[in-house]
Amino acid sequence: MVAAKTPNQTEAALREVLPRRYWIPINDLLVTYGRTLCRPTSPLCSECRIADICARVGVSRSR
Repeated sequence: MVAAKTPNQTEAALREVLPRRYWIPINDLLVTYGRTLCRPTSPLCSECRIADICARVGVSRSR
């Protein structure tokens, strides 16, 4: 989606490409996604719709 190395850089890059009216809804969606599928420990990569384009940075074990 965006090329960034830190959460702050990611936020800034997304703000540049997303219209302001989507900032809050997309945040809610990304937080929920992170809590349910793309979890910090044992993410559910097999259920992820974007797994084929995901870099899986730092993922050593997934389900």
